Amino acid sequence: MNSEILKLIILSVAGYLIGSLSFSVTITKFVTGRDIRNIDFKNAGAYNVFKNVGKGWGCIVAVLDGLKGLFLICIGFLLKMQTPHIIIAASFVIIGHCFPLYNHFYGGRGGAPIIGILVPFLSLELAIWFVPAIFIGLLIKRLGFFPVFWLFLVMITMLLFNWSHLNQDIVHALLYVMLLTVVLNTIIILSKRDSKVVRE
Repeated sequence: MNSEILKLIILSVAGYLIGSLSFSVTITKFVTGRDIRNIDFKNAGAYNVFKNVGKGWGCIVAVLDGLKGLFLICIGFLLKMQTPHIIIAASFVIIGHCFPLYNHFYGGRGGAPIIGILVPFLSLELAIWFVPAIFIGLLIKRLGFFPVFWLFLVMITMLLFNWSHLNQDIVHALLYVMLLTVVLNTIIILSKRDSKVVRE
C-alpha cells in the first residue's frame, strides 16, 4: 500500500478517536456532577458550558476542542503528508466531536474543532472576522450561532481573496471540511438528537 495512503488512514482513525474526547462532558461532570447534554441546549459544546457552567470553563472547553483539530494538522505536517490529505484526516476530528465513540455518539456541533483545523491556513481571516461574528451574534441575540457567522465570513473571504494565492487542492480540502460540518449539523438537526435525554 502507498505510504501516503497508509498515513492518511492511520491519521484519520486517530483523528476520530481524538475528536471523540468530549471535554464539555468531562469538565461539566467534574464541576457540576451533571451531564451537559441534559442542560439547556442539550448540546455537548463549548457555548453550552460557557452559558450554563461558567464563562471560564466554556473558554477552556473551546480551546481544548480547537486544539483537537490543530493537533491533527501538526501531526500530519510532522509525518510530511500532503496538505490536502492532512486536512481530510483532520476532518475526522469533527466527525468524532459530533458523534463521539466514548459518549454513545452524542457530542457537539463541531464549531471549535473546525476552527482549530483552519488556523494554520486562514489565521488572518479568522482574526479579522472574530469580533464582527460575535457582534452579529449579539445583535440578533443568538450568540450561540457566532461560530456559524465566523466560518461563513472566513469562507467568503477565502473564496474572494485567497482563491488565487492558496494551492487549489488546499482550497478544495478546506471547502470540504466546511461543507462536512454543515452536513453533520444537518443530520443532528433532522434527527432531533439534541432533544433527547441522556441517562446520567
